[in-house]
Amino acid sequence: MGSRESGSPVNLITKYALFFLNFTLFLVCGAVTGLMAWILVEKEKAVLNAYDFFLDPACVLCLAGSVAFVVSFFGWYGSLREYVFFLAIYRYIMMFLFFVEMVFIVLIFVIVYVPESRNQLNIYPEDSLKEAIVKYRDDEDMQNLIDGIQELLECCGTSNDDIGYKDWARNPYFNCSTELETSDFGEFCSVPFSCCKKENNGLINYLCGRGMQKSTTSETLRSETIYIQGCFKSITSILQNNVIVVGGVIIGILIPQMLLTSFTGRLIEQIEMQMAKWNRQQMR
Repeated sequence: MGSRESGSPVNLITKYALFFLNFTLFLVCGAVTGLMAWILVEKEKAVLNAYDFFLDPACVLCLAGSVAFVVSFFGWYGSLREYVFFLAIYRYIMMFLFFVEMVFIVLIFVIVYVPESRNQLNIYPEDSLKEAIVKYRDDEDMQNLIDGIQELLECCGTSNDDIGYKDWARNPYFNCSTELETSDFGEFCSVPFSCCKKENNGLINYLCGRGMQKSTTSETLRSETIYIQGCFKSITSILQNNVIVVGGVIIGILIPQMLLTSFTGRLIEQIEMQMAKWNRQQMR
């Protein structure tokens, strides 16, 4: 069913399903990659280290889009032309990505659901994210990303504790140095507006973070005005309290990849059967 009328073992449904899915992804990822590259050129982005790259959404999307663009090319071209070599490359890349994702998922599971393992493995993801605090004012896209995360997760700073707001002391604009205090700098000993809790009218007071790091600020006022726990703790709490949802998302990501890999392997087998059939016919 779905094969050529001439008796070809190649299933047309499998072939064109792989073609259309990968060709659509190819076009979308090409557009995203081009757009992100244009944004990086326009803002003259300078990548000096890994933090500059991975903390910039445009850089990350450009990389992800480029990888998906290349991988999907092997998928749609190989399936359309019944090119076994390209399909094999596509299948091996998909298997590799699946393996990497599984390792990442296991690592996240261990970090989130077995907290004591973090000390044993000496893994502290929140420490590497603190560089984002330092570079908060250096890049507008990075600043918007951090503000968006803090507003979404209702957190402040990156730490895995209830005093994450203190992470902002690392930023030269928000720390509590005496130089800033004497210069009457507005953000002295403060936190960004994205740490602020919404008022009764549902709006945010963009100046509410002023002076929230000062030792003279009462804990009651601070906890009523801003979110004080770090974002890594917020993420951990969300994952721990939504195990079923997290599991569903993981399954939703992995199953399509497994199906694509399986269908690709099946198509390769069918093409090789067809090639063997042609060879037998030519030998007669």
